Amino acid sequence: LGMGLPQDRNEVSAMYYDYKFRQLPRHLRDQTIDLRFATLLKDLGMPSRAAHDALNDAVMAALAFVKLRQLLAAG
Repeated sequence: LGMGLPQDRNEVSAMYYDYKFRQLPRHLRDQTIDLRFATLLKDLGMPSRAAHDALNDAVMAALAFVKLRQLLAAG
């Protein structure tokens, strides 16, 4: 239709990377951060639903977004 979406794009894995990077001591900041979705959910203590289902993936991503937004704002 030639028109964009009104919402900003937010990448949950980028938010998670920022959150984990802030937690690392300076001397360990060159290490790789695991950005797999299952790892992200487990680390954040989020419930896991059946993966690769459009609704479940969207709900889990939305929950992770809300939690990460709170964690990043607090830290």
